Amino acid sequence: MKAVIIDIDGTLTDEHRRLDLAATAIIRELDIPVVLASGNVLCFVKCASKLMGTSDIMIAENGGVISMGFDGPIHLSGDRARCVHVLEMLRPHLELEELDATERLSEVAVRRNFDIDAAREVLKGKGVKDVELVDTGFAVHIKSVDVNKGTALLEVAALMGLDAGDIAAIGDSANDIQMLRAAGLGIAVGNAPPALKKAADLAVEGRYGVGAIEALEYILRKK
Repeated sequence: MKAVIIDIDGTLTDEHRRLDLAATAIIRELDIPVVLASGNVLCFVKCASKLMGTSDIMIAENGGVISMGFDGPIHLSGDRARCVHVLEMLRPHLELEELDATERLSEVAVRRNFDIDAAREVLKGKGVKDVELVDTGFAVHIKSVDVNKGTALLEVAALMGLDAGDIAAIGDSANDIQMLRAAGLGIAVGNAPPALKKAADLAVEGRYGVGAIEALEYILRKK
């Protein structure tokens, strides 16, 4: 492997967003770039990357935002205006609380306090096919169907001059499925849902940071 792309929430942190410092220590041992990939906004990912000592290449907003360096160019995908429109379509039917409205550049995030299946039925009834709802366990994201962490992995690989097969990916949630499939080696941690474990090349037993440690140690041994 020539690079690792790893999710943050639920992979390097637990369900209460407590960072596993032992996993961070192993990341610092790797002599290949480690890219953080998150559904969160870019400013959060930049801060996490600085603190953990990972690469200055970052993926945010479920693949909709790629930053090539802390002060480097930002690549945007997805249609935020369309996602905002879909949010307004849902408001008459559900009470929705938007999150990070001023920070998000490619999608919309809302609090997980509503029936996501009911929301999906509303969109199905209105014929919406270009936008989807993804529950990451920390927020529900209204995002373009054709943008995800997998498309971001392919773009990052090209920007780094690598083949996607040279990259390992580690994740825990439904929004990591495409990323693990696109990677040369996809690893799911123990708290991942069955769909992600099925998409992975390897599912480790450890949950959250413990699982990330197992995955990172496996990559170290593989190198």
